[in-house]
Amino acid sequence: MQNIAPLLVIPLMLTGATLVAQTAEKQLVMTITSEQLNGGLVSEITWDGGALVLQGAFAKASGELSAKYFVQPARGVAMEERAGHTEASARYWEMKSKQLSPTGLGRIATAKDEKLPMYGIASQEQRMRDANDMGGTQVRHTIKLGNLLLHERVSQIPPYDGELWGWSSAEVNRIAYIDKKGDLWIAAADGRNPQKVLDGDFMLPAWSDDGTQIAVAERKNNGKRWEISVITLPPSLLGR
Repeated sequence: MQNIAPLLVIPLMLTGATLVAQTAEKQLVMTITSEQLNGGLVSEITWDGGALVLQGAFAKASGELSAKYFVQPARGVAMEERAGHTEASARYWEMKSKQLSPTGLGRIATAKDEKLPMYGIASQEQRMRDANDMGGTQVRHTIKLGNLLLHERVSQIPPYDGELWGWSSAEVNRIAYIDKKGDLWIAAADGRNPQKVLDGDFMLPAWSDDGTQIAVAERKNNGKRWEISVITLPPSLLGR
């Protein structure tokens, strides 16, 4: 997905977020509509220092994958339009989406299992025809980090690297990931000590450089709009 240019750049000014009873604080920073995405989706979130870089992808009538660019203000700060990733944001996506952690301590393993579901009590031949009529082969995709199950879903479309997990910097040495319910979790880079951060329907988790915040995307109203939020982690989740 990296070859599509980013949608927007959002300079962040998150001075108003507060922590309550050591819980994670989620702050909405941008809403993007399906019309603005030409019916497409938000496909990447990266950080470039203190700015968030978003990439949106949509399919043209020819089937070719493309992107749309626009600028919107946030908190009185003008957005900067770009024709592509900066070197920093491109390096960030390459780092966060790899299957090997930056320290080499953890490695993502993906797998799929296909089966043809059987319905009813008729003959096997009839049950196979029924299964085919009701959707055919089911494909279950799983994402694991060591013995830790990060995510699983039944879909013909496999998750792409970085869609459902994001490595932190080597100094922070953690992973953020989305479980099968859509909730946000963090764990050590080798899969130890998993901790739930927030319930939701998230994707594209992306750590800030200092490891205190995670940006996420949420698909709302069947994709009619997308919400981009930044979650500030309490010290208790960071072992501080």
